Amino acid sequence: MRLLSLAFLITLTAHAELRVLTDFEGGNAEVVKLDQATKVLRIMPKLHEGRGWPCWWFLKLEGLTADEEFTLEVQAQTKPFRDTTVLAAAWCQPKQAWISADGMTWKPSAKGTQSADKVMSYTIKAEAGSISLAWGPPFVPSDAEKLLADIAAKLPESKCFELAKTRDGRPVNGIRIGDENAPHQVWVGSRQHAWEAGGSQVGRGFITWFASDEAKALRAKTCLHYIPIMDVDNAALGAGGKEAVPRDHNRDWAAKPIYPEVAAAQKRIREIHAKHGLDAYIDLHNPGANDPIFFFGPFAFERMTGIQQRNYQRWIELAAANITEPMPVQPKYRFATYVTTDEERGRMSSGWVRANTDDSTISITLETGWNSPLMSVEGYGKVGAGLGRALAAYLSENPRRT
Repeated sequence: MRLLSLAFLITLTAHAELRVLTDFEGGNAEVVKLDQATKVLRIMPKLHEGRGWPCWWFLKLEGLTADEEFTLEVQAQTKPFRDTTVLAAAWCQPKQAWISADGMTWKPSAKGTQSADKVMSYTIKAEAGSISLAWGPPFVPSDAEKLLADIAAKLPESKCFELAKTRDGRPVNGIRIGDENAPHQVWVGSRQHAWEAGGSQVGRGFITWFASDEAKALRAKTCLHYIPIMDVDNAALGAGGKEAVPRDHNRDWAAKPIYPEVAAAQKRIREIHAKHGLDAYIDLHNPGANDPIFFFGPFAFERMTGIQQRNYQRWIELAAANITEPMPVQPKYRFATYVTTDEERGRMSSGWVRANTDDSTISITLETGWNSPLMSVEGYGKVGAGLGRALAAYLSENPRRT
């Protein structure tokens, strides 16, 4: 009887079918084909109509046998995401896929290979019968809630807050660390583009460092306002968010924003600046597939004078000295020249903040390159910690001095 049962189990295992699951927070994949015999799965990012770029993918694959190899193929979504525009394949095809056997620890696959018809193939060895696969190390709204709770438990003087409810009714939460009347005020936010999960990973590294003993002196003189995910709706759905209809979060900083969380952020930033002055606004993003780590600076940088020019120049110098791992930040600003009109520039968060504060405020965007095996959870965390050290050095010089 035991021999028969064992034979039955072996037969059942041998004929187990692969199953693709995406019905979870942040999940996204549209199955193009699944060959059970050859263990080849081809996907493309699912298109969420009106919700921006179809580039993010995140799935669970069940029915595997530990140590067996299978092939994951990723192609671009074939439908246009806006009007007649189809997103280029590079946005959904990282050099490595990211793999997790437990949903928490992520590591890169071997480097993928791209075919002539622009399909990226990754050969992956399963570590368990069920694994998770993603474009990059995910960071979903429940991760944000856990992070905020952990920081609040570590720092009883901190205060969690709800910035707003999204259009779909989800909370956009943040945390304030430090005396609200502190001499220095800083706003750090992530994920105005939902697909850019690395921005939240950098943010996690930053806030973890900010809550550490190393940052004790900084906390004593600084009030930090931190938002781990701005576009919570699209992050929860696994949608891209970038170029959403009628506009994405980072083009919504207008007189009448579409998104409640953007309007709420504008209101809080105005209040902070009116009462205390705002020293720094830092927006965390991921750039193009071949980009390094760099800061987008203000378009008028070359024409700036006085305290404004001094502060922006000093920031990039200190950032270059402190953000060195796992790769160094570029020592000079880049400029978003692809944004060609003053009207659109004014609807970008960094431009809006610059226009609604004063010359001592710096308003910058950190773009952390993602297409590298170095950009693990730990690698992103090192960028965030470096950002924190740069901020500590910058504020120690008192940027408000005349």
